[in-house]
Amino acid sequence: MGDWIIKLEDVSAGYGKLQTLFDVSLEIPRGLITVIVGPNGAGKSTLLKTMFGFTTVYKGRVLFENTDVTHMPPHDRAKIGMTFIFQLENIFRELTVYENLRLAGYDLPEDVFRDRLEEVFSMFPRLKERLGQKAGTLSGGERQMLAMAIGIMRKPKVFLIDEPTAGLSPKLAKEVLSYVRILNKEGYTVVLVEQNVKASLEIGDKGVLVVNGRIAFDGPAEELLARKDLAKMYLGV
Repeated sequence: MGDWIIKLEDVSAGYGKLQTLFDVSLEIPRGLITVIVGPNGAGKSTLLKTMFGFTTVYKGRVLFENTDVTHMPPHDRAKIGMTFIFQLENIFRELTVYENLRLAGYDLPEDVFRDRLEEVFSMFPRLKERLGQKAGTLSGGERQMLAMAIGIMRKPKVFLIDEPTAGLSPKLAKEVLSYVRILNKEGYTVVLVEQNVKASLEIGDKGVLVVNGRIAFDGPAEELLARKDLAKMYLGV
């Protein structure tokens, strides 16, 4: 699948003294969509958060473009090209769409900010129509669109996205996953944690199945989708 942008080498991690990942080795391919799936409580989000520095790593290494970031704080990882989109509370609801984007690009020169804004509008034209609208009044799908747009303002190399379709109707979930595809087509690497197994694997290039804090499958997304034994046992599909 080409070269990698994030690599985990024999990583065990968790929260404080609670270990939830065990001996995980994984490569995230550059320029593709990697989808992480698994049962509830399996460690999917913990794996994603470990990539961004939100967990305690007990052993092993986390690499980003050959830089060891194992113990690098999240804000420093953001500076070198990673962005994390939380499942909830990923926008400022009381601010307008424009104010959210302006805040994300607060330190950019005006010409660069305008260029980034145009990039956002070319990918997500609907946001241009909503610029003066309070972010909290957007639909669930539009809020996720805005969260991705906020990420674009920082021009990251990789998006780490945690369950963006949680709580959304099937129609809105499909819409949000289409935004993920748009991100990827524009050249962004995406790592996506999802409960919406079939739909997410259908847009993914690589599929990763996490079970009890360990990697149970690591390969082409279409191959994981075709593994009826794993799907029935662990994914409920």
